[in-house]
Parts: sequence; C-alpha cells; structure tokens
Amino acid sequence: MIRNLLLTIGLILFTSVTLFAQQAALQGKVVDKDTKEPIPFANIIVENKGSQVGGTSSDFDGNYVIKPLPPGKVDVKATFVGYKTKMIQGVILGADRIRFLDIELEATTETLETVEIVDYKVPLIDKDQTASGATVTAEEIAKMPIRNANAVATTVGGVFSQDGERGSVRGARSDATATFIDGIRVIGTSSVPQSAIEQVDVILGGVPARYGDATSGIINVTTKGPARQFGTGVELETSQFLDAFGHNRLGFNMMGPLIRGKNKNNTSLLGFFIAGDINWSEDGHLSAIGYDIAKEDVLRSIEQNPLRPSGTGTGTFLNGEYLRSDDLYHVKASPNTSRQSYNFIGNINIRTTETINLTIGGSYYYNDANLYSYRATLANYDKNTRRKNTNYRIYGKFSQRFPGSAESTSAFKNFYYSIQFDYTKEKGEFGDPDHWDNLFNYGYLGKFTTYKTPTFELGNDTVNGVPYEDVWLLNSWDYDTLVTWDPRNMNPLVAEYTNNYYDIYSGLPEGHYENLDQIMLGGGLVNGSTPQSIYQLYQSPGTNQSGYGLWNNDQYNIRLDASLDIKNHAIKLGFQYEQRVSTYINYGPTGLWNLMRGLTNFHIKELDKDNPEVISYDGHVDTILYPRRYDGNSQRIFDRNLREMLGLPVDGLDFILIDSYDLENSTIEYYDQYGKRHLADLDANSVGVALFSPDELWNNGSSYINYSGFSYTGSRLKEQPSFNDFFTATDENGMYTRPIGAFRPIYMAGYIQDQFAFKDLVFNIGLRVDRYDANQQVLADPYVLYPRYTVGEREALPFEFNPPENIGDDYVIYVDQVDNPTEVVGYRDESIWYNAEGIEIQDPNILDVGFGISPALVDPDQDRVSIESFKDYDPQISVMPRISFSFPISDEALFFAHYDVLTQRPTSNSYTSPATWYYFNFTGGQINNPNLLPTKTIDYELGFTQKISNTSSFTITTFYKEMRSMLQTYRFNGAYPKDYTSFNNIDFGTVKGITAEYDLRRTKNLRLRAAYTLQFADATGSSTTTAASLIAAGLPNLRSTFPMPWDRRHQFNIVMDYRWSSGKEYNGPRTNRKNGKKPIDWLSNTGFNFTLIGGSGTPYTASRNVTSPISGGTNLLKGTYSGSRLPWQFRFDLRVDKDIYFNLRKPREGKEGKTGYVNVYFQILNLLNTQNVINVYPYTGNPDDDGYLSAPEWQRQINNQIDPQSYRDLYSVFVNNPGNYSIPRQIRFGVMFNF
Repeated sequence: MIRNLLLTIGLILFTSVTLFAQQAALQGKVVDKDTKEPIPFANIIVENKGSQVGGTSSDFDGNYVIKPLPPGKVDVKATFVGYKTKMIQGVILGADRIRFLDIELEATTETLETVEIVDYKVPLIDKDQTASGATVTAEEIAKMPIRNANAVATTVGGVFSQDGERGSVRGARSDATATFIDGIRVIGTSSVPQSAIEQVDVILGGVPARYGDATSGIINVTTKGPARQFGTGVELETSQFLDAFGHNRLGFNMMGPLIRGKNKNNTSLLGFFIAGDINWSEDGHLSAIGYDIAKEDVLRSIEQNPLRPSGTGTGTFLNGEYLRSDDLYHVKASPNTSRQSYNFIGNINIRTTETINLTIGGSYYYNDANLYSYRATLANYDKNTRRKNTNYRIYGKFSQRFPGSAESTSAFKNFYYSIQFDYTKEKGEFGDPDHWDNLFNYGYLGKFTTYKTPTFELGNDTVNGVPYEDVWLLNSWDYDTLVTWDPRNMNPLVAEYTNNYYDIYSGLPEGHYENLDQIMLGGGLVNGSTPQSIYQLYQSPGTNQSGYGLWNNDQYNIRLDASLDIKNHAIKLGFQYEQRVSTYINYGPTGLWNLMRGLTNFHIKELDKDNPEVISYDGHVDTILYPRRYDGNSQRIFDRNLREMLGLPVDGLDFILIDSYDLENSTIEYYDQYGKRHLADLDANSVGVALFSPDELWNNGSSYINYSGFSYTGSRLKEQPSFNDFFTATDENGMYTRPIGAFRPIYMAGYIQDQFAFKDLVFNIGLRVDRYDANQQVLADPYVLYPRYTVGEREALPFEFNPPENIGDDYVIYVDQVDNPTEVVGYRDESIWYNAEGIEIQDPNILDVGFGISPALVDPDQDRVSIESFKDYDPQISVMPRISFSFPISDEALFFAHYDVLTQRPTSNSYTSPATWYYFNFTGGQINNPNLLPTKTIDYELGFTQKISNTSSFTITTFYKEMRSMLQTYRFNGAYPKDYTSFNNIDFGTVKGITAEYDLRRTKNLRLRAAYTLQFADATGSSTTTAASLIAAGLPNLRSTFPMPWDRRHQFNIVMDYRWSSGKEYNGPRTNRKNGKKPIDWLSNTGFNFTLIGGSGTPYTASRNVTSPISGGTNLLKGTYSGSRLPWQFRFDLRVDKDIYFNLRKPREGKEGKTGYVNVYFQILNLLNTQNVINVYPYTGNPDDDGYLSAPEWQRQINNQIDPQSYRDLYSVFVNNPGNYSIPRQIRFGVMFNF
C-alpha cells in the first residue's frame, strides 16, 4: 500500500508540474506614512480574487520581495500591529517583470481593525522597464471591440495588421512570433475563451532569457484562476438582423472555491475556474464586395444538363461556358462556408501549504467548418471541403517556495523552484462533405458494362507441327463494341455528365460509347473522372474539391525553473525539454479508379501463342484461338487480392471489368477465359486501400497517397520504424510495406538570467542555449543522391590524377561521364564549384562535357537512393546572450536599451519522407529540406520615456534588427541525378524603425494609448517561396534585398476609451427630478472604446505586361521589385456599452454582500465599412481589373473561346476577387450577465 501511495504521489507530481510558468514578482518597502521610517516584520499578503497567491514579511529595513506570483491583477494587503491594515487593489503584475510597490502604513490607536482601501495607480515610469511592449489587463480587454490575444497585440506599436489579423511584429515574418498560454508554447490554435483572459503581455524587445524559439516577439496570455467567492457569467452575442454574416456566440465562465480555508478570510484552498465560448457563423469568409453566383434556376439547369452537342456530330460543350452576366446574382455572404467551434478552458488550484501550490488545468478546442474556395463560388459551393480539427492541452503546475526568515541576514533569500509538464494534442481531418472517409465513393459514378468480342485476322501458323494457311487467327479478346451505363447516387451531379452524354447520342453507340475512351473524348465521364472546369476559372457543379486526409500531432514538454536572490541579484535559471510527434496521411481517392483500371488484368493482356487451340468445322480448320497469356511476374498485388476476394483463381485468365462494379448491389462483372461474361459478388465493405500494395499507391512518385507516422491503410503507428525500413521492410508475402515513421524533432534549452541594480542602473543579463535536433535522416550530400568519391578516395577510380593544391581531400570529384570515367573535369566543396584546374566557377554546367554533370559514383548503376545516401541530422546548438538595462534619469524620465540574440527552429519545410528521395527521378516540384538550420535574429533597441503630466507619458523607441538564415526556395543546380528545387537557410533581412507612443491614463473620462511607427523592413525574401518565380524562370539563386509585403512605412495603432463613471464621479448629462427623487444619470457606467489601426500602403511588384490566365506567362518587371505601393489603409473598430449594476444579496453579519451586473453592448468592426485595397494586379495596379480583357495581344485568344461573350462576362466577375479587399463592416449586439 505504501508503494502504491508513493507511486500515486509521484504520478501526481510528475503530471502536475509548473506553477507560474510565467513568473512575476512584487518588491518594495513598508514604511511609516508620517515618519517614513521602515517597518520591519510587517506582513504582506497578495490575493487574486480573494485567494492568497503569495506572502512574506518585511526585513529589518522594511524591504520585502514576494515571488513567484501569477501575472495579472492582484490585491496587496499589508498589516502590522499599531497600524491600519492597508489594501491596495488592482496591482498589475507583468509576466517576467518586477513590480515595485512601496507601502505606507498609517499609525492608529484604535483596537478595532480598520482597513484602508486604495486603488493602485500604475506608475508612468517603471524603473524595471527593460523590455519593450505592452501589458493589457482583463478590464481593458473587456471593453475592446475585439477581445482576443492577437487583436490585443495589434494595438501595440510595431505590430502590423493589414485587416484585423496579427501579422508581422517589427518587420519579421509572422511565424517568427511565439504565443504562450499559461506558460505553454502553442501549437495549433491559440484561441482562448474571451472571458478567460486575465492579461495579455506583448514583448517586442528585451526578451527575457527564459523565452526562446522565437525571433520577433512573444505574446503571453495569462488566463484567470479560482476566486474566494463563487461567481459566474454568461454572454450572448449575435449579428442576426444586423448584418448578412450570421455571427453568433455564447460565452460563459464560472469560478469559486471547492474547499475554503479556516482563516478569517476564508481563503480558497481548493478552487476552480472554467470558461468557454461556443461560436456559430454562417459566413466563414467575409467579403466587402460580396459574391456573384449562378441563379438558382440556372444552377439547376446546368446541373441537370451539363452538356450540349458540339454540332459536329461528335463531342460536347459545357453548358456552364454559355453563362452570361444576367444568369448570375449577387450575395453578400460567401455560400456554404458556415463553421462552428467549441472552446473551453479550466483549471483547479490546490494550495496545499503556504509555500506549496499545485495547479491542474487544460483546454479544449473543436472546430467544424466548410472551407471557402473562390473557384467554387459560382456553381460548386455545395461541395466545399469540410474540415474538422481538435486541440486540447493538459498541464500540471507544481511550485515550492523557501522563504527566508525576516530576521535572517543571509545573502541567499527567496529561493523557489517550479516544475512544469504539459501535453498538447492537435488533430483533425478533412474531406468531401458527402464522402468523407469512404474513399472509393469519391470517383464512383456508376456501373459501366463493357461488351467485348474477339477479333481475328487472316494468317498462317503451325500447330503441333501442322501448318495452317489462310486461317482466321485470333488477335484480341478485347475489342469493345458497346458500353452500357447505369448511374448511381454517390456523385449524382458528376454522373449527369455521362447521363447527358448518352442522351445526346442516344441510339448512336458507334464512335460515341463503344468503349470508355470514346466516352471521355466526347465529354462524358467515367469512374475516376473529374468534370472540366468552366473556362479554367470556376469549378463545374459536382466537382470534388479535395481528397481525404487526417493529421495527429503531439507535443510533450517538461521544464524546470528556479530563482534565488543573492544580495541584490535576482538569479533565474531553467531547463526545458520538448518533443513533438507529427503524423499525417492524405489520399487522392478520386483517381483510385484510374489506378485500379490500370492495375487490373495488366498481366493477361498479351496472347499466349505457344498454346494455340485449333477450331475446325466439318473437319476443316479455319480458326486458331490463342488464350490470354498469364505473366505472373507482372501481376499486380491489387489484381491478386481482388481475384482472391472474388473467389477467382489468382493465376486464372478471367478478365475483370473494374468499371462494372456496382457499389449499391455489391456486384462486379468479368469475362472468363472463353470470353463469356459473368456476374460476381463483391462486398463493398471489403473494398479498401488494403487491396493495394504501398508501391501501387505510391505509383512511382505520381502518388495517390502520402503519409508519415501512419500505415498506408490509415492506422496510426504505435512504434517508430527506422528510416531504412522504408527501403527494406516486407511482410510475410514479400510485399514491401514502406513504413514511414513520425517526424519527432527534439528541442532542448537552458538559461540563466541575472537581474540586479548597480547604483541607478537596473540590468537584466541572461544567456540562453538552445539545442535543436530534427531527429531524422538527411542527405549525406544534397548535390549527389548516391554514394560518391571524394579526392581522398581517388585511388578507387580507374585512372590516376593529381588534384590542384587548393583542392581538399573532402572535395567531391566530377568526371567526364558516370558510366565510363576517363578524366576529372571538376570538384565541389559543399556548394562551391571548381573546374579541373581548381579555379572557382559560378555555373556548374561548365562541367558538363556531353554526358551531363557527372560525379564519380561508387556504383555507376545505382538509380535509387539507399540508406547509404543518408546521415543523421547534426543537432544545432545556439548560444544567445541577452542584455538589457534601464536607467532612471529622474523620477520623471527613464532610458532603456537592450541587445538580444534570438534563434528559432525551422517552422516549415523541414520534414522529408524517404519516399520523396526514393521516387526522386520520377517527381518534380519543390522538395522539403530536412537539413534546415535555425534562423537567427540580432536585435538592438534604445528607448526613452518621459513623464508629461501626472497621468500621461511619452516614449520613443528606436530599433534595429538583422535577420539571418531565414528559409527560402533554393535551386540545387548541378545536382545528380537531376537538378531540384528545395529550401535553404539563405535569406537575410534588416528592419530599422522608430516608435513614438503616448500613454494617457484615465483622465476624467478618457483613456488613450497611441503609437506611431516609422519602419523600413527589407529582406531577400518575404516568405519561403519568394524566389520560386525567379527559379521557374531559370534564374540563379539571386540575393538582393527589397521591401517586404508588410513594409508599412507609417503605422498607427490607437486605442481610445471614453467612459462615464457613476455616483459622485459622474460628469455626464443628468436630469434632476423633483420631490427628492434621485436624478437620472443618462450615461452612468456607459462608454465607448475605439481602435484605429492602419497606415501607409504596403509594397507590390508592378509588371510591364499582361499575362494570360489560360496560357500563363512571366511578368516583366516594371521599376524595381516591390517598388510600387498600395493605397493607405485604415480600419476603425468601435464598441459601445453600458454596465447596469444590481444587488444580489445585501451584506449580513458574518457574510459579505454580493452584487451582479449586466453589460449591454454593440460591437461594430470596420465602422466606416472601408474597402481597403489589400491586393492589386501587377499590370494595372487595380484590385478589380488585370488588363487582360482589354489587352490587344489577347483578343484572339478571347475570341477563340466557346462563347467569347460568356468568357468576358465570367472573367470580369472572376478577376474582381473579394480577397483583394478588406473585410466588411460587421455589427453585433451582445448582453453579458455576471453574478
């Protein structure tokens, strides 16, 4: 029993780890209010919603330090015998910040306890300000128009937002910013229920050493915790009848104690908090200009009659290509993009002793959405892809403090440690809304019965030594004479294409439906076919928009943090270990029918002329038959499995008609070896991807599948196969199973930080060391996929040579030809090339002497990679010093600065399946690079804050950062066996700017926070694919800087809150009433919150020519890259609300009173309904016209369309893409009840 108890305690401690993963501290001095003398041994208690979260006693000099504390708003209470108890309410604690708070106590001779309650005033000058950014509390967030962490971040100077989203932070790529929720690094969604947010800390610079894996900013979200008293809130929000977008939200929160303490304050020993949001939106892709869709009767018409005869006696045209403008109508909301989400969060706090705390919590998020597809909006929106995803996190937090005695004179004080464990699951799936995971339904239209007859030709043959002349020799069993068609309801709209085709050519099978090829050439569809798009602009009705896939990712994280004060040095140190497990599987199910058609009967298509059968009539031989020839070596595994399922001989000569499969009746047809047609049963429940082999689904790189961490049949692997297993693993039948393990990168970090004061300077000096291990195999040489010889191995070559003196032994040798090398033509050191004389060259094609660029291969016959082609990823260690300091010039001015080195592991394009390399010779497109390195940023900042008045201050900050080793598309020119495009750490960028901020604390009715940023953000690439167009044009890996898409030179971030209070402080309109009645304060507890975000236009690249949407083309640069600018952009959001307070319970002896309130509000996003232009076409610079329809060079192409007027009408609609404009005005009404 003792053993089980210890095990249980151990498990609790292990799964309940980290109190205050985001840490705050409170420090100050307790003095006599009149004499200013220090008060030793005063008791200081910190409470959050009535629950004690920290406490200590002042030392001989009245000084105190309390840590760790949770970030957010707390109440601080100080007591000492002979003095009035003082309660300071609303003290704001920032994450990883020290809040300095001196407390003055007033002496008293009264024996009854009296409490002096004062409201905390956030100081305008904070001498601990060594990091730039902002802290926004729950009270401020509650009054903002948009109440989520990313929206809060957009109100901070230096944070870019184009249309309400949180974009670039100080000029970096958006993925360079990390989000933490209660100390947990977020993967997947960062959504938190609105009522759960206690505080949002946005760190722009001066990042503490405990934070890593981010190169531009930290967003820290602290959620609420338990309270001493029970409380609950419900919120209803809707836009029904106010706009066209159908937004609805139900929010709730509940908190309180489960077990109260026995002290006089009834402190919560075991408390809980839970909150949630339930959202339903009819429009999942808002548009300022709306959408043009086919009228209902027109849509039904082209669904039921998708084709018309071509008029030539063969073939058909799409009726969708005869639509005109008057066949369309305009709607404000995107069709069939509704979505719903469920978002919950909660925690339980266990205060076991005064120094030990345990918190267990978690969150759950579920989203179910119909995805938007612009090409489907005209006529195929009913087939929008459905996507479901789930995120949940669980965490445990354990912390223990070792407070020193107030009488202690030791230099070591305030030691504490915390341990954190958290687990995150992020999973989801997507697919067609009708078929989902029924893979064989995707491409299935119906039953096609093919009628076959053998064919003959006159010729001569000898059978058993007997010659026969001028006899009929069978030359095929497979002459198709007729294909009959029975539609099914799996894809009824797609089946109508074939129905319509058969109706058009009813009774005319010759040349139209004698075989499947004729049907497809004529415009009909068969199983596995996809409808032709409407002028390559819009999807035709019934088109499946996606395949089926799912993903399942895990994150395990454990960290240890500790802190110790040594004299005036606050030392923090910690260690973190994190592993992610990423798995996925994707299918291309529509094409499975084409694959099955190709795999079935492949081995019996030839005639066996070695075993003829002589046919005679009345003793006269006039015919010789040849059976089908069975070739076991070419029989596909799918064919073998299918025959076993049908009960047919695996080595038989039956010809299976795969398109005759009847999914509704579970039957299929086949011809026996004598050409007679039969019907067999085939249970639909038995038909699955297990019929195929993995190699058949990979299809030599033109794959119908892609997976990692799953088996090819869709089961998540329980064990991790080795990389080599993909090349060698087989089942009991010798079939290659092609297992691929999950991507399991490992991230480790350690840090130490010292905060101390030297005279008037406050320093934060830290060092962080990160270790990133991609934990996967990478190419031993990215330029040669097969083992090759280096100069040091030259003795293995069939000829002798002496390399130049500057050529090292590890340089790769290049020869005149791979198969029969006779001389050396050059060398390579990693990506640097040399000719045979050792002179560096820029173009490796110089080494091609007629047989291609030819490395000296160990095995010249090797044509696929093997395990010898790879090596382990070399773990990357990043050392990051962090130095920041602040210098109070006076009580009214502060100077601060920092120097940060930041790194971040690759955020994308870093996993490569072994299948990618195995089928390398047969595939194209971009390939991920598993050997990517962390990106790096060096950040500098200088800032100055000046107090202007008792309620306002002005801050000016200058910053400069260098961004190195960013990811970019890269062409491996000269690679063997062929050039390929991947990614590399080659991008570089700089950001320089200045931010001016004005902070006006509540003055009468007004609270204002305004920032202006002048910024220049230039880089060699704005995303990982910026260089893709250059590479496609055959240009080398060019490196020159240009403005990034978010390079907004002039940026404004303004938040203004204007509010009338109540009671004596009310100063709004009032109506006095007679007879002693209370006057009416019309605007009591009423206010509005206004945010403005915007600024100058962002860059785009202009073009000198118009390209065709049909035949494509390359834009010819006009001016410089990113040398043109969009118009200025501004967005105004507004919230107007009123609080109505009421008493739920009056105070009674021994019990506190309880109040509640109702908040009624209107939320108006994009108040002025501004149609900001956020994208334009490069030739015209307009969002609604690309110049194509009026370009003289394209008139012939336009007039050659099936219906030129229809094409013009549809193209003019298509080119005015809603994505070129900001989202429209949204109006929402809400009611919030809090008790």
